[in-house]
Amino acid sequence: MADEDFDGLDGADLPEAQIDDDDGEMPWETHAREAVERVLAEAEFDEVRGVIYAPTSQDHGGDEIIDGYGSVDEFLRALRELGDEQWYAYVPFDEGAAVFDSTVDGMVENLADSHGVLEFFDRVKPPDEGEELGTAHDLVLPRGGLIVEADLNEINDELIKYLAKHPDQMHRMDPRKFEELVAAIFRAKGYDVVLTPPTRDGGFDMRAFHKSDVGLFLTLIECKRYLPEKRVPVSVVRGLYGVTDDERATSGLIVTTSSFTRDAKSFQEKNKHRIQLADQEDLQKWLRDHKRR
Repeated sequence: MADEDFDGLDGADLPEAQIDDDDGEMPWETHAREAVERVLAEAEFDEVRGVIYAPTSQDHGGDEIIDGYGSVDEFLRALRELGDEQWYAYVPFDEGAAVFDSTVDGMVENLADSHGVLEFFDRVKPPDEGEELGTAHDLVLPRGGLIVEADLNEINDELIKYLAKHPDQMHRMDPRKFEELVAAIFRAKGYDVVLTPPTRDGGFDMRAFHKSDVGLFLTLIECKRYLPEKRVPVSVVRGLYGVTDDERATSGLIVTTSSFTRDAKSFQEKNKHRIQLADQEDLQKWLRDHKRR
């Protein structure tokens, strides 16, 4: 389409297919705005380091990468690049040139301001004199401010939302806190959950009751907060199987931040109506599902 075809036209005169439903916003404008808004909605503000972490790039496999930004100019530049990428992916071209040049600059700054970005960097800006604050920031690990905040919080929706984005942080939790996390997840699923006393070593950590039209079901849940390299052995699975039988429970479930050995999975497969296994991938899915509730 030639440039002159657009001369003198406003949004109302463009073909209907090229007009977005959002107050006459063009599709390329909508895609640019939505991409920037999504990043801002998922951005995390680290008050300790004075850094914003946001998913502004992707790896070769298309998975999002969380980047850290220590200045407002750096973050706004990344947002503009993201907006421009979406703009030029949808804007019409004529003889290899975009018919409409990008105007995302103002939009990016307005959106960033409405999400508190400008105020955040103004608040965490170091003083003009002295180096002590900068040195203190350097001593904190990347994302350290976010981790400290999460560790101090009780088990609640905000912590679960945080762990859904950073599941590796479950490895840093106190074992009892991890049990409380699993209990909260199952309560959100509709179970009545009773944690066993912290000092009890009876082969399971909680009872989860679920009532249906068929009857009342009892699941004994054992939690194993293991590092990824430590897999749950078959002995643990056999142990819960025996306890499930002794307690006359409907089934047993082992939840871990790691995975299971081949023998453990083989034993469970032979007893799949009595014992279930949930590894780190299952746990991460539960966290994501809980976030969307």
